[in-house]
Amino acid sequence: MDKVLQFERRTKPVDPGGPGPGDDGDGGPARPKVERPDTRDLLRRMRRVDPNQARRYRQRTGE
Repeated sequence: MDKVLQFERRTKPVDPGGPGPGDDGDGGPARPKVERPDTRDLLRRMRRVDPNQARRYRQRTGE
């Protein structure tokens, strides 16, 4: 058992002026810029449909 495996670490070339992982660029998929829904409107609609479900939702989410 005289053989010892040694792996060579490879490094990817990095563009120093390019976008980082959090920047918007052409680096890959990104989160779509979508406006978040208004939770007050959601709670109002839930109360209209099922008041108990709206109460449970408020307890679960802390609103």
